[in-house]
Amino acid sequence: MTAPSYRTTRTTTISTAHGNVRSARHHFDLTGARTVRTRQVTAATSALNATVAQQGMLCIAAPAGAGKTFTLHTVLDQHPAWRPIRLLPQPQARPDDLRHSIHHALGLPSPPPKDPGTSDDLIRHALHHPPRLLAIDEAHQLSASCLEYVRYLYDDPHTRVTVALAAGSHRLRALRTTPVLASRVTCWHELGVLDEDEITTVIPAFHPHWKRTDPAVLRDLDQTWAQGNFRRWAILTHRSTQHITRGPQELLRQLTPRAAKACL
Repeated sequence: MTAPSYRTTRTTTISTAHGNVRSARHHFDLTGARTVRTRQVTAATSALNATVAQQGMLCIAAPAGAGKTFTLHTVLDQHPAWRPIRLLPQPQARPDDLRHSIHHALGLPSPPPKDPGTSDDLIRHALHHPPRLLAIDEAHQLSASCLEYVRYLYDDPHTRVTVALAAGSHRLRALRTTPVLASRVTCWHELGVLDEDEITTVIPAFHPHWKRTDPAVLRDLDQTWAQGNFRRWAILTHRSTQHITRGPQELLRQLTPRAAKACL
């Protein structure tokens, strides 16, 4: 059975400390790429639904390139009633950076107040009604002081906010042992890579370039190079559509690093 797919907007609005920006949804902004309803998206939807119902805190973790960011934004797009606030903090962000990002996301009067207390009062008032979902991508980059600020907004009795953090699997253990999160995260949800049996349905649904490709070739490309990773499949698709005449083996030769020559 073919995996269901559908077109979505090509970009997503993300809030930063400097304002709102539009970010491409697909790797390389691939023309013709479609959103595929994988088991990972279905599982993430269920986890987020439960977290919103509890007004809880969720952490989605996945290996790099497995699609945690895309999955998170896809689910949020399908649930506008959650009124998501989407943040992408810069590395080494300070609490003031988060304040300014949330200020922009809420559409509060600009520029953000310089006084932290005044800024927090505006944000707390805006987060009281209606209920909101605060979604923070690359949350493993947040400093202890930024995590403490998220805790402050979450715990405040005046706010009504659900928190969704997206983080890399390589930092999941560190987040699990962070005191600020350990007792508050109500769901630790891990996204895996595509299963071998999903490749022959998901990838043709993801991009029409693969629609007529022999399933055995798709499995071989996945086992040899992509390994169920959506970012790697996006790279394969980009290279393959740019060089239509090249076959799978030529693509793999171009993508696989050559062994360095021994020094004489």
